[in-house]
Amino acid sequence: MNINVELTMTDIKNNERNKGKNALVNKYLCNFIASRFLLILRDQNGKEISQNKYAKLCGIAPSTVSKIKLPEGYDIPMSTIYNICRHEKTSLQSFFSDFEKIYGQNIPD
Repeated sequence: MNINVELTMTDIKNNERNKGKNALVNKYLCNFIASRFLLILRDQNGKEISQNKYAKLCGIAPSTVSKIKLPEGYDIPMSTIYNICRHEKTSLQSFFSDFEKIYGQNIPD
């Protein structure tokens, strides 16, 4: 089966614009997580811990914690947000509600 897909310049521009919007949302998500949870890393008893230990408790790689801390952030998966929220005993609803209070609902617009 041969499918002929034709992209218009408008399609290409829209795709590029969406990539930029997604990058901005991801940057804000990472910056929010970093400022809320990663300034001082703690275990669930409130004891200060290393980045490696924090990552292990969250079920993520230490390099992921490093990427979240970058000013530009990275393309953060929902599962990573969930794992951090679970460790921090924060519901996703509360997390995103607080995020929207700071960044609004229509970030790129």
